[in-house]
Amino acid sequence: MLKKRIEWIDIAKAIGIIAVVFGHALVSGTTSQIIYWWHMPFFFILAGFFLKPISLKKITAFFNKKIKTDLIIYFMTGIIMILLFGLLHNKDFHYLIDTLPKLLIGGRTLNNYTSTFWFINVYLLSITAVTLLITLVKNRWWQLGIVTAGILVGASYGQVPFQISGYTMLPWNLDGVLIAAFYTYIGYLFFHTNWKWIQKPAAIAGLTSLATLFIALRLATDFRFKFSMKSHMIESSIPQLNGLLIIVVPLVLSFAIMGISVLIAKIPRLTLLPLIGRHTMIIMYLHKAILDICGMANINNIVVSSLIAIAVPLMITTLVNQRQTTVYLQTA
Repeated sequence: MLKKRIEWIDIAKAIGIIAVVFGHALVSGTTSQIIYWWHMPFFFILAGFFLKPISLKKITAFFNKKIKTDLIIYFMTGIIMILLFGLLHNKDFHYLIDTLPKLLIGGRTLNNYTSTFWFINVYLLSITAVTLLITLVKNRWWQLGIVTAGILVGASYGQVPFQISGYTMLPWNLDGVLIAAFYTYIGYLFFHTNWKWIQKPAAIAGLTSLATLFIALRLATDFRFKFSMKSHMIESSIPQLNGLLIIVVPLVLSFAIMGISVLIAKIPRLTLLPLIGRHTMIIMYLHKAILDICGMANINNIVVSSLIAIAVPLMITTLVNQRQTTVYLQTA
């Protein structure tokens, strides 16, 4: 029996991926900074929704179900994106020799069309870490204490003092798990308790008001907060509170987006956002290349290029699904 999808989650994922694309189209500025407060933490929170403890005897099954396919897609798509960038930008063979191994190193070494692929690195590490945590540690207070300690440690320093290919980082941004695992666990905890409180008008109003307050503080006062998970950059006008800020600000904005998604889900005959939400991963993989191609084609309007970067992966997915359906019907 197929499980029914929860529509507001698909809508939330759609809003999140639209924010990712738009944030990368903007490149920099205040709006981009505010988007960076929550858009990546948001996807780690969503990643925790469907995690559950496993039997240690089923680690292989967990790998096959949760990790293996994404690893294959990561490497295959990474190779294609590197080759495409080299072709479009007239790179020589040395570029390929230098760049292809970076898929193994991951993290901050991934740039150009693969610049968002660090998310896959940290995502796979984080869901593995949180799954092991909730499997081995049964008490939820201990679980919460461990991930909270992790994010506070992660917020206590800048970049690690290790250099790989000219970048200060660990392979696959390994230390990013200190931060990402916290958000992933919060998603797990939220979805495996009484999550339906997010549907209550008072909760939605409260979260939206708090999110608006943070944004207003950024726009109207001297409050400053920069947060980039890929670069492990955490800067604020109150550095003593960096640990608190990367806990509170991303969670408030992320849960506000969830509440807004609940309201949007009540609009009848809404199909586009849930459709986008069901295909966020292909958009995550392809949008940087499409934004660059838009720039090469002199499509410089940020809204237009962002829409194209969302629409093209959806079209590719639709065509592939239609092809698979046709082949299935022909062989049935």
